[in-house]
Amino acid sequence: MLGYAISLLPDIPTKFRNLQMPGDGRYQPEELKLYLGYDMWTRWLVIVEYFWMLTLAEIGEMPEKDAKFLTKELLAKLLMNINTTKQDIIEKKTKHDILALLVLMRRYLPKELHRWLHFCATSYDIINTAYALQLKTVFFHVFAPKLKYLDAIWRKTIYESVRVLQAGRTHLQTALPITFGFWGSNLHNRFIGSSRKAFDLANEIQGKFTGAVGTSASQRVLLKSKEGEKVLMEMLGLPAAEISTQITPPEGMARFYGELVLLSGILTNLGEDVRILQSSQFGEITSASSTLSTMSHKKANPISAENVAGMHIIIIAEYMKVLMTLVSDLQRDLRWSCVMRSFSAVAVYTYQQILTAEKTLKTIKVNRTMCCENFNKQANVVTAELLHLSLQREGLKDAHRFVNKTIVPLAEEQSFNLIDAMEAYLSNHRNKKISKIWNKIGSDIKHYLLHPNEYTGDAVEISQREAKNIL
Repeated sequence: MLGYAISLLPDIPTKFRNLQMPGDGRYQPEELKLYLGYDMWTRWLVIVEYFWMLTLAEIGEMPEKDAKFLTKELLAKLLMNINTTKQDIIEKKTKHDILALLVLMRRYLPKELHRWLHFCATSYDIINTAYALQLKTVFFHVFAPKLKYLDAIWRKTIYESVRVLQAGRTHLQTALPITFGFWGSNLHNRFIGSSRKAFDLANEIQGKFTGAVGTSASQRVLLKSKEGEKVLMEMLGLPAAEISTQITPPEGMARFYGELVLLSGILTNLGEDVRILQSSQFGEITSASSTLSTMSHKKANPISAENVAGMHIIIIAEYMKVLMTLVSDLQRDLRWSCVMRSFSAVAVYTYQQILTAEKTLKTIKVNRTMCCENFNKQANVVTAELLHLSLQREGLKDAHRFVNKTIVPLAEEQSFNLIDAMEAYLSNHRNKKISKIWNKIGSDIKHYLLHPNEYTGDAVEISQREAKNIL
């Protein structure tokens, strides 16, 4: 029955409906509107209320003569005819959102079910459970397929550039050689880890059905079975909070949203790197998703990559609402109910960022020529690490300083490779100790000093492995 209820959501008429989601109107992904749109919220409440009546029938509390009215057709009628805007109109009279919902539902329910509607429930049994169901559903129905698609694009980019030589950079300065595929692999591996964690956490968002303070008092007195909450949560595919007050413990939802923030940070890192590598100073990436500048002499601006990077700030700001509402006085207070209504902005903005990251990854192309040119600018000295470690192993004290302050400057000044720089130094200084140590350096080490493009360690192997790391 739950699968049927969820399947109805895309079929609900949207004409004259308010599908605005929390957040800026500019960032309203269509895929999310039928799950997170304003007028859709009451549909989640209806589902929980309806499934509680199914639970009452399942545990033997509701007689068969009443339970027979709980049909798919009735559920469809409720979902098709009830929305948040209608609830708002009634709430002006009831002064309570859930009471307004119950008025609406009774319009479409057979009279035989009226006495079972919201029986032994408190408002936040419905609201918290609806939040959990909404988040889990939107993640697995919308986020999960998109994350898997983004993963496929990302891995394709890695696969195609496994052996493309690139200068590694630390502190934005040229460091050891890597491959372009290795650059993409680092970020992709983080993306996979965070996505998998989000999958796990989406399954851990808790529902509850324990009444006004969490003791299930009315159920214990009025219901024969103690299995009501357990049966309901099993029907909805949600874990029940081990202990709750009027509300569920906030940590489950906070952890889930927190993982979206971490995922956003990884995508931001991708955006930042792409815009740097696309800059005229590097030119190692071109992208069809860029836009032309109003300044005629300028090349394409990395607008998509910049948008991916900038979205992270909004997501962090929205997540602060979640972090600042973890405390509830005693068994519950109403301070944060208004804040909770826009928690899903974290999901909205993160999904928008995923869409833009997809656009970025689909359109980037590696400029192999520029990768090679940039590497060659300092190729003669990039293996200085290998030289100093080799000298150190053979007994030269302070080998790092010697190479860094003497050999590298000489190589840069004379455009020598490191072997020629060492030979020139020894020719001019006739240092027997260093000469003896230098002669111990094997041909295998000197090969890499002469061919720095081969000093890539496990970069290719790591990239090949990551290209197969499927989400």
